[in-house]
Amino acid sequence: MKTRVLYFITTLMFLSITSGTLFAQSQEQIDKFNEERKIYFTEKLELTESESKAFWPLFEDFQNRKMKLVEDERNTYGYVHKNFDNLTDDEIKAILEKVYKLKEEQLQLEKEYYQKKFHEVLPAKKVLKLGKVEWDFRRHLIGRLRGQGGGHRGQGRGAGRGSEEIEPIPRAPSPEFL
Repeated sequence: MKTRVLYFITTLMFLSITSGTLFAQSQEQIDKFNEERKIYFTEKLELTESESKAFWPLFEDFQNRKMKLVEDERNTYGYVHKNFDNLTDDEIKAILEKVYKLKEEQLQLEKEYYQKKFHEVLPAKKVLKLGKVEWDFRRHLIGRLRGQGGGHRGQGRGAGRGSEEIEPIPRAPSPEFL
């Protein structure tokens, strides 16, 4: 459960950084983020100059469309949170239908880009690697944000400790799985 919550918070942080909608950010900060992302992705995907020129407009379009869907979903949940006690069963059913429609649209968008459009400008291996690079970039941002936090609770394994490796603590299985 903690992993899902952390993933959700991470995604919201990434989306807010990308779109600038949750936190007021200057255009300079947004430009700096976009430049850092471009450098990171270009290096990790080993994009050639021609691949880069073709890929970035597509990726930006994909991100903008994805952000719109995510924002719609977030706004829907915000409405639910504010009006939870006053919602009728019919309204709840309509909201659930809307949320799942938005999730389906997100999936369709990913399929459109990952199975078609990105393949038009990148080799298949780089398209496959793109998902991992996106995830790694999010982890990179979180690590950087944690590093700026100055030792706040919730820092992950090894955060803020240089290159020192920390061994995970073995955990006993919970009674429900025994």
